[in-house]
Amino acid sequence: MDEQDASYASGPTDWLATAAGSAHVAVGVSSLRSGEFVAVNDSFCRLFGFGRVEIIGRSSAALGLWPDARQRARLFELLRQRGSVTGFEARYRNRDGEVGDLEVSARIVERDGEPFLIGFLTEISDRRELIEGLRAAQSRLGVVLRASRMLVFRQDRGLRYTWVANPVLGAREDELIGRTDAEILGPAAAAPLVAIKRRVLESGAPERRDVWVANNGQLGCFDLVVEPERDAAGRVIGIVCAALDITQRMCEHQSALSAPSNSIRGLAALIGREPLTARQAQRLNRIEVEAGRLGTAASAPPAIERLQARHAGTRVVVAEHEPVMRELVCALLERAGLAVTPARTGVEALSYTLQLAPALLLLDLELPQRGGVAAARALRGAALRQLPIVAMLSANAVAAAADAGTELDADLDDLLDKPVAADRLYAKVLAWLEAGR
Repeated sequence: MDEQDASYASGPTDWLATAAGSAHVAVGVSSLRSGEFVAVNDSFCRLFGFGRVEIIGRSSAALGLWPDARQRARLFELLRQRGSVTGFEARYRNRDGEVGDLEVSARIVERDGEPFLIGFLTEISDRRELIEGLRAAQSRLGVVLRASRMLVFRQDRGLRYTWVANPVLGAREDELIGRTDAEILGPAAAAPLVAIKRRVLESGAPERRDVWVANNGQLGCFDLVVEPERDAAGRVIGIVCAALDITQRMCEHQSALSAPSNSIRGLAALIGREPLTARQAQRLNRIEVEAGRLGTAASAPPAIERLQARHAGTRVVVAEHEPVMRELVCALLERAGLAVTPARTGVEALSYTLQLAPALLLLDLELPQRGGVAAARALRGAALRQLPIVAMLSANAVAAAADAGTELDADLDDLLDKPVAADRLYAKVLAWLEAGR
């Protein structure tokens, strides 16, 4: 038997040799009455920097292992009350005077009628530094987020919110944590959001999209970035998202035509000072005329004001499968004074149009099962050739249709790209209502 085995086999510590002699955590046994160590393992010696012979027969206080005597007193108080302690964190000092952090689990046991204290010590200094670093980083991040007003959140693989900063649309953090988009917004309204997030979870590739969201009676458009979150093994365990509110940018009227028209006319005047052929002079005159028209358009009242003044109460049917987009378009048109009838399917669009005889139909061509295309063809077949039909279609869908060779204009009069901005919507609707007067 070597020296280590002999020390563990003496007195009350023979069972320690098998259980803890080669453990990676520091293990020590001391007399509860005297506080003197009767056995320690190699990890204990390495942790504190003492040899075994220097430790046995001496107490932790005599060795100076406790930089804060109050923590030692608190540990022993808990042991007297409970008989055992788990996960007690304390500071320690090694032989060289260096201070670190420990996690202590200890229990009082009896051997031959004598009480002993057996303790298991885990060095956690690196963990504590990491936690403190994360706390500091999170605090700094919180300051940045509060200043930026950007919505940032995390969801697990079940798409339940686990962390949210700067909630929007009247939501509170406690209303979001632990819930899914479907539970918060409703299954239909949440479907587009969930589809984007599911793709990121399944593919592991980030996505960026403009999305419309309605909640608590409020509507907003957001530039949404969805990134996969991975564990140490590279597995996708959730998503981290950032969303910037771009509602104002998407909805505000943008009319900046007067400045370009003035520039064009000024350039034409400069060119006119030079000698020109008859053909060049004719072309220059055409440029000046068109620039004048452009300037006149810029000075005209906004389209929404003309809709309110000239077309208030005019019936328009809006057929759109996506609930948030349907609500947005209807709300914008109602704001312009129009009478709006929403439709969710191609069948509803056909039925409402035949019953109500609207002045205009805004038709989503991405209705399920090609419902938009079928509705347009059915209306044209019902001799409604004079009804203007404006197709609403995303840029991606336009490109996909072009790649597939699909005709988009066979039974349609115009195209309005999605997501729909207020100024484009008003201008398009006004143009077709004016054409029908």
